[in-house]
Amino acid sequence: MLGWFYPAVCPKTAVKIAWGHFRFCPFLMLKICGRYSAKVAQRAVARASPARAFVASMGQDRKWRMDATMALGAAVGLALTATALCDAPVVAESPNCDAIADVEEAPVSLNLERQVDVQLARAVAHVRSYSCASYRANYPIEDRFVVQANKKEVFAAVIDGHGGWQVAEYTHGHLIENVKAEVDELRDVTAAKVEAAIKHGYLRTERQLHSLLLPAFQLGFGQVNRVGACTMLAYLQDDLLVLANAGDIRAVLATSDDDGALRAVALSNDHNAKLAVEKERLAREHPNEDNIVVCKHPESCYVKGGLQPTRALGDFAFKYPEFNASPIATERAGGRHIAAPYTPPYVMAIPETKAHVLSASDKFLILGSDGVWDFLENEEAVAIVQAHIAAGKKTEAGRVLVERVIARAAEVKGQTLKEFAALPPGKARRRVHDDTTVVILFFD
Repeated sequence: MLGWFYPAVCPKTAVKIAWGHFRFCPFLMLKICGRYSAKVAQRAVARASPARAFVASMGQDRKWRMDATMALGAAVGLALTATALCDAPVVAESPNCDAIADVEEAPVSLNLERQVDVQLARAVAHVRSYSCASYRANYPIEDRFVVQANKKEVFAAVIDGHGGWQVAEYTHGHLIENVKAEVDELRDVTAAKVEAAIKHGYLRTERQLHSLLLPAFQLGFGQVNRVGACTMLAYLQDDLLVLANAGDIRAVLATSDDDGALRAVALSNDHNAKLAVEKERLAREHPNEDNIVVCKHPESCYVKGGLQPTRALGDFAFKYPEFNASPIATERAGGRHIAAPYTPPYVMAIPETKAHVLSASDKFLILGSDGVWDFLENEEAVAIVQAHIAAGKKTEAGRVLVERVIARAAEVKGQTLKEFAALPPGKARRRVHDDTTVVILFFD
């Protein structure tokens, strides 16, 4: 857990809930603590087991929003151990989180960080139901997920934080809001206009983060310059599906051929420094920097030796000179310093977008954090979900897919799933797998 502190005290109710369970809360920015409501914290506590982390002060209700006062000293806050949320209007979260039979075996039931299964009252933009699940490796978890449906649109996102949970948490609460504000300004909906609106929504979120984090960084909270989040967002209206990807989260569409066979179609490109296309782009843009990409081995490459994704929100040391920490180690306060030659930006916040027109052949869409694709191929993920459907079920498809990922990780490491599940979240788990999150949208 990062040793940061909020410059404002978290809401009193949340303090009472979490006091005695966790350490001080990490510092992110003065607005975040005020945004989270004790109301949602209480809901999380009601569902959580002692081993499950909860959000100390989260929420959507504006009446809980407060203006925190900036202080030159650090104040006590709560540990915010992230819970992935999947928001849905009108419909209820499935109360049944028991494991079901897997495709090939009945695995040990994992203690998921969060699971949501929703059946919409009617199809919206061809989405009739969805299944979400998240399993943590990090402590606290750095992944988030969210699905929102209104009368005509569906927004779905998977967010994969790195360097901490804070930017992922802020993105979870603001990205869809910002994208929707941009889309709502459109007079007519076309693929090109929606793609542009989504990009503007990403950049609006990036600007908000910048304005919140810069005062904190200037006060000496150096670690805020190294926290970021990869994000995959899906927007659906009528027959239009638009995907926006900034990072290495992946979108895979399951669609049927003329003969009825189901195949996996990748609708996104990974943005990772290990890929030749990203290495070549960075080398072109920064021609005099021999350390533009540093590889420990072919599957582990880093921009300027410090960051694997080449697109993300946050990660401001890689984008803005005003966020580059002091070259003097004792003055960095945990922040990242990138030595000369230093010609940012190296990492982009703007997503790569792709439009797709949905048809009757399209069966479901998987959004998965990179923890999924570390162990499964696209075709395997589609086959697992399809086999679950063939067994007469759609609910808990997210759980089944996540459990198969962790079972594969255990197999690779020569352990049983039971042994893997017994590992405590934190370093022990993170050494063998990443946070693993999926959102599956089922089409009518």
